[in-house]
Amino acid sequence: MTEAAYAVVFDGELVEGFEHEQVKASLAEMFGLGAERLEQFFSHPRVVVKRGLSHADATRYQDALRRIGAVVTVEPPREAAPAAVPAPSPAYGDGPWQPGADAAPAAGDPAAPAFRDGAPVPPGVAAGTAAEPAPRVLPFAFAGEGFEYFRIWIVNVLLSILTLGIYSPWAKVRTQRYFYGSTSLDGSSFEYLARPMQILKGRIIAFVFFAIYAVAGRFEPLLGMAMMLVLILATPWIVVRSLAFRNHHSAWRGVRFGFAGTVPGAAKALLLWPLAGVLSLGLLMPLAMQRQQRFVIENARYGTSAFGFGIGAGPFYRAFLLLLLGGVVGGALSYALGFLFAPLSIIVMVLVYLGLIAWANVALVNLAIGNSVLGGHRFVARYEFGSYLRLLLGNSVGIVLTLGLFYPWAKVRSARYAAEHIDFVAEDELDGFVAAQRDAVSATGGEVADLFNVDLGL
Repeated sequence: MTEAAYAVVFDGELVEGFEHEQVKASLAEMFGLGAERLEQFFSHPRVVVKRGLSHADATRYQDALRRIGAVVTVEPPREAAPAAVPAPSPAYGDGPWQPGADAAPAAGDPAAPAFRDGAPVPPGVAAGTAAEPAPRVLPFAFAGEGFEYFRIWIVNVLLSILTLGIYSPWAKVRTQRYFYGSTSLDGSSFEYLARPMQILKGRIIAFVFFAIYAVAGRFEPLLGMAMMLVLILATPWIVVRSLAFRNHHSAWRGVRFGFAGTVPGAAKALLLWPLAGVLSLGLLMPLAMQRQQRFVIENARYGTSAFGFGIGAGPFYRAFLLLLLGGVVGGALSYALGFLFAPLSIIVMVLVYLGLIAWANVALVNLAIGNSVLGGHRFVARYEFGSYLRLLLGNSVGIVLTLGLFYPWAKVRSARYAAEHIDFVAEDELDGFVAAQRDAVSATGGEVADLFNVDLGL
């Protein structure tokens, strides 16, 4: 038995609790299926999703498909086993997928369709040419543990207090390296490459600016207002430098990320579009959000390959309207219950607030990450309102009841949830990306962004 000889097979069974239409929609997004091929996928009793895999890769496929509700089995090669109907895939061309015979045709039969690795070759493809590889669904994985991070976090807090904040750059690097190193894709972990001294220099500059602003605001209100205006106008520069620093010091498989955004582009996305949203009484605010996400994503780089953002403003408007409707209904319910029992109204208000935050985060992640592409590859985001709300409630209650000591577990739980609900669909080999050497990026912008809570990172 060869190692790379396992097959992943789907026979129509769904994970308990998942709806048929929900699974179909997720499979359509994951494999890029049209309506006709999607129906054929579910109508055939046995469909090979992927063959010729190692056992580890086949298991990863099984886990990824199970998370979207499809139960698949991993099958070893069988002696003279009939070939199952292959799953529809972008590799089979644009024509409709036609289920073939249960067994591969006999060699030399001119009437039989050509098969390659058990899959039908698209019409018009010569027998000697290589077929395009089928997409590989690569789930992210997070291996961090709450208590493990707690030990890092508590040391960082204590040393930062004892050194009056001087240790905070080292604390940040330790934290980032832990979460980057605990997150992996296709068996390789991410890396955080920044050095504490780079961050310390930026924080000193940020602290000096903050001190001047605080003193000016206390004794000269007009000077304080002027400095606040300067800070607002400097926001595009801060964001660009922050994203450039973070991306430049992030890497996967030895290839650094990058950010090519400009200050004028950031000013348009971060200042002018939100201002238009305010002046239009909110009518243009969803469009402003779409423009901001597009600016951040389309200017991100992995080596020399640019990210892409393939969605317009329409879904953002639908999400905004649903969020507004939820707020109106929740507010009315809270107000009505207040006549019956005043404390109940407060409880409902808190639950509605957390629910709106959860729904907004779920919608934003699914819209932004789920519509991002990279060099022909794409991302799939499957955040769910129910599970994310439970995560948010659990983290909030834990932090409140432990007076903040639950924070490390909350951060780990959030990172694990993100990894479990985001996949990377690779259309071909990922080693084709080439690292782009970029100039060193100053840490100043990133640290000013941290100090003033300006963070628009993807």
